[in-house]
Amino acid sequence: MKAAVDRKRLFNPEGNDSLLERKIIKGNSTNLFNLNNVKFSWATQLYRTMMANFWIPEKVDLTQDKNDYENLTVPEREAYDGILSFLIF
Repeated sequence: MKAAVDRKRLFNPEGNDSLLERKIIKGNSTNLFNLNNVKFSWATQLYRTMMANFWIPEKVDLTQDKNDYENLTVPEREAYDGILSFLIF
């Protein structure tokens, strides 16, 4: 049985990574994932904006927040929990 899609080598030294020649299907690229030379310039700025909005809890120290949380009133805790849940989940 013939495969529907021909297998490609992991690296194609005869490939062409020109922006004008890149194709998702039946393209002849080198098969390298190059994020430094993108076909659509708007995608670079969008990517940077999306990464700037991505919050990584491990990179934000919440040690003092834990201590302050103990002193909050019940309504303040509910507000804090609600806001923090949008940032984490």
